[in-house]
This record gives sequence, C-alpha cells and structure tokens, in this order.
Amino acid sequence: MTSRFEAMTEALRRANYRVTPQRLAICKLLASSKSHPSPAEVYEHIRRQYPTISLATVYNTLAVLRDLGEIIEIPGNAGGVRYETDLTPHANLICLRCGSITDLELDVFEKVRTEIDAAVPFALQGLRIDAFGVCPRCQASEVKIEENA
Repeated sequence: MTSRFEAMTEALRRANYRVTPQRLAICKLLASSKSHPSPAEVYEHIRRQYPTISLATVYNTLAVLRDLGEIIEIPGNAGGVRYETDLTPHANLICLRCGSITDLELDVFEKVRTEIDAAVPFALQGLRIDAFGVCPRCQASEVKIEENA
C-alpha cells in the first residue's frame, strides 16, 4: 500500500495539485483497496473521517488521479463507474448482473508483453484484461429464480 499511496501523492505534487488532508485520505483508501470502489463508496468512507467533505471533492480527486494515470476508470452498469487501483497486470472479472469486479492473476501477461514488444515499438505502460460474464452469486440467484418459476 505504501508505494501506491506514495505514487499517488507524488503525482499530485508533481502536477501542482494541493495535497490536502482529504486528498491524502482518498489516496490512502485507494492505495489500500482491492474492491474497485465507486465514487459513492469512496465518499461514504472518507465522510466518516471528514464529515464536511463534498461529493464534488471526491469526484474531482478521482478525476485528477485518473488523468494522472494513478487509477483507471472502469465503466459499470447503468452508467456508473468503479476505479481500478491495482496497476499491476491482472484480469478483471466483471459481472454483467451486479457489477462486481474480481481480480484474477494470470500467467499470460509476460508473454503478451513480449509479443507486443516484438511486434511494434510501443511504450507499454500497463496491461489489463477485462472479462465479462455472470458471477457465481448471480448464477446461484438465477437458479433459485428458475426453480421457483
């Protein structure tokens, strides 16, 4: 967590953004999160420590961190977004029903990186796979619905 937190705060400083206590709290939450939080989830968590924080501050900070390449915005269900905070190569399993996102480590990323390097002179900054489907919990609830029909 410390290195992600430091990377986020350093990126804010380099881009001449004020590093306020609220922004530090947002960075700390994101650096320690594995849950792909939504802006509302970030707001609710930070509001416990900073009751006067505005939703606009959370959205603006998330947008700045996204634009600085410190987090990745993942479009979600019904126009909502969630944020990827882990920039290491991995796959996201995204449920089309409930919108949950589960990380999955795959062994293929080094091979893909090598093939990209061999194919084109591309300065690869990151690598991610998004897989879409239905999570086990939603599959189980569909089975229950069908059994009751």
